[in-house]
Amino acid sequence: MNKVWIFFEKNAYLLLFLLLQSIALSRVIRHNYFQSYLWFTASNYAVGNLHKMVFDIREYFSLKSQNQILQRENATLRNALNTELLPETNNKGFVNDTVRKQVYIYQEANVLYSTYNLQNNYMIINRGSVHGIKPGMAIITPFGVAGITKDVDTHYSTALTVLHSKFSISCRPINSYNFGSLTWNGKNYRYAQLIDLPKQTHIRNGDTVVTDVRSLIFPEGIPVGIVKSYRLRDPGDFIEAQVELFTDFSSINQVYVIDFLEKKAIENLKLLINENK
Repeated sequence: MNKVWIFFEKNAYLLLFLLLQSIALSRVIRHNYFQSYLWFTASNYAVGNLHKMVFDIREYFSLKSQNQILQRENATLRNALNTELLPETNNKGFVNDTVRKQVYIYQEANVLYSTYNLQNNYMIINRGSVHGIKPGMAIITPFGVAGITKDVDTHYSTALTVLHSKFSISCRPINSYNFGSLTWNGKNYRYAQLIDLPKQTHIRNGDTVVTDVRSLIFPEGIPVGIVKSYRLRDPGDFIEAQVELFTDFSSINQVYVIDFLEKKAIENLKLLINENK
C-alpha cells in the first residue's frame, strides 16, 4: 500500500497533467465537428486493421472448411443465376431471350468482427465505399440471410444482423405466397420470428422460410430457416412462426454483399404512388 502511495506522490503532477489533457481532448472532439470527424475516421481505421489482423490469423487455421463453404456457395449462385436476370424488350414489345439485364451483383466479403449475444448485434466486414458498398445492401452467408449494411467507411462497413431489434424483412413459407415480417425477439440467437402472416397461410412445421419478392433488399428465395412451431396471435387474425435460422451467427465468417440494381427505380415508383394518393 505504501508503494502505491509513494508512486502517486512522486508522479502526482504527471498524472494530473494526463487527466486534464484527456478532459480537454474529449471536449475538443465532442464540440468540434472537424476534430470529431478526424477522431472517428482514425479510430475506425485502427479498429478495422486490428480486426483484420485477428481475422487473418484465424483464417489461416481454417482454410479447408472455408474452401468447402466457397464451393457450396458457388453452386448456390449458379443455380440462382437465371432468377437474377431480367429479359430486355425492344420497342415493339417482343422479349429477346438472348439479351438479359443483370438485376443483382454479388460481392464476396469477410466478417472481421461480429456479435450474437447482445440485444442489438452487428458485424464488421472488410468492404467499404471503395468497393461500391452502400448502406442498405443485403448480406448473406453460404447458408442464408445474415444482415443489412448500415455504416460505410472507405474500406470497412458495419451491418445489422438478423439478431437486431431494427432488422425486419419480408419473408414467406416456401410453399405459400402469403408473406410476413422476419424479426428477432432478442432471446435465442438460433431462432427468429416470422410475424404478421395472414391466418389463411398454408404453413407446417418443417417448412423452409425464404425471402419474399416484396423485399427491396434481398433477392427472392434466399433461404432463412425452418419453421419449428407456429401459433395464431390474439385476436387470431395473424400467425407467428418460430424459425430456426440456417445461419449460425456464433461462427459467421464468409459472406456475400448483394447490390439490387433496380432498387432505386422501384423506390421512385413507390414515391409516385404515395404522392398520387
